[in-house]
Amino acid sequence: MSKYKVIILILLLIGSLNAQMTWTRATINAGWSIRHGHTSVIFDNKIWVMGGYSVPVNKNDVWYSSNGVNWTQATANAGWSGRIGHTSVVFDNKMWVIGGHDGTNYLNDVWYSTDGVSWTQATASAGWSVRSSHTSVVFDNKIWVMGGNASNLRNDVWYSSNGVNWTQATANAQWSARFYHTSVIFDNKMWVIGGYAGSPRNDVWYSSDTGVTWTQATANAGWSARYAHTSVVFNNKMWVMGGYSPNDVWYSTDGVNWTQATASAGWSARHFHVSDVFDNKMWVMGGFDNTSRNDVWYSTGLNGIADNRQTLAANRFSLEVYPNPAKSFFVVRIPSSVKSQALKIFDVTGKVIKEILRSAQNDNTIRVPLNGIKNGVYFVKVNNELVKEKLVVTK
Repeated sequence: MSKYKVIILILLLIGSLNAQMTWTRATINAGWSIRHGHTSVIFDNKIWVMGGYSVPVNKNDVWYSSNGVNWTQATANAGWSGRIGHTSVVFDNKMWVIGGHDGTNYLNDVWYSTDGVSWTQATASAGWSVRSSHTSVVFDNKIWVMGGNASNLRNDVWYSSNGVNWTQATANAQWSARFYHTSVIFDNKMWVIGGYAGSPRNDVWYSSDTGVTWTQATANAGWSARYAHTSVVFNNKMWVMGGYSPNDVWYSTDGVNWTQATASAGWSARHFHVSDVFDNKMWVMGGFDNTSRNDVWYSTGLNGIADNRQTLAANRFSLEVYPNPAKSFFVVRIPSSVKSQALKIFDVTGKVIKEILRSAQNDNTIRVPLNGIKNGVYFVKVNNELVKEKLVVTK
């Protein structure tokens, strides 16, 4: 082979390693009407979209899809009032709708549903003050509410183990009062990312001690200051997508160092959209780009060297988990070539639910009782390897 052909092959290889991200449009017009300021969750193996502003009204409809293309309306009028700037989480095998603005009033009511059709009011007036454009996450088996706006910007942090009774973790977190920020659970910590605090921000904060103390990971992330963006956790990274007003996508493994996956995603520059992780893909749905949208997009993440590292690591070995679904116990079989030290069970938020230290390195079959673990979807990992197996618990 000539040296010129070798050079060409090397250049092609470098190009493939530097490949970044591709977005695919699932649908240009979802079943639900154009909107922004809505919420989405993953529940019952479906993507759900709830509420938001669809000209000329705030909506209280609920929709779901098992593929992002075909959408079904669960209800045209949920028990909660039409609203924008609310939050939604999945907790205790229920979907929750929390606070927001109904076009006239800021709200602090909390609602839940097990099917998206029938909704029950957990409380008409939560312990935290009325607000919209806050964030909510599930962490440490609690629902959390952070920041937001109701004429005045907030930086308080609250939590509840039932959606009814709320406790204030702090009245003034170390991050400045803000709204239109994002929050995720990553590395067993709660994170607050960007938002509007008198001006757009690109700071990143985290807490690992029940929301009382917050540490600044960076005052100036690699991405530009922004608000009304979205964030998810996918492939062991935190992601920031869009916002007012770019359509770039960034990721980080530590909250300090950020890498741009793409400067211009397939979807138009937008804000007030929603994002979720479903079917091993990241999704972007709806939002506002000078007009409200109801398009749906997805990406499988990075192409090239970054994802190849994960693929190579995942292919080093595979875990065998059975029975699956499991009721009272499950068994993990690990290849004899793997000298594992610890087995960990994570919930869908990334929180470690259970950790088992192996007593014998030559024991490659581990029986794990499910005492104290509720019905739901979990992930099983060995050591800190990237490979993981999904576990469904149905007692």
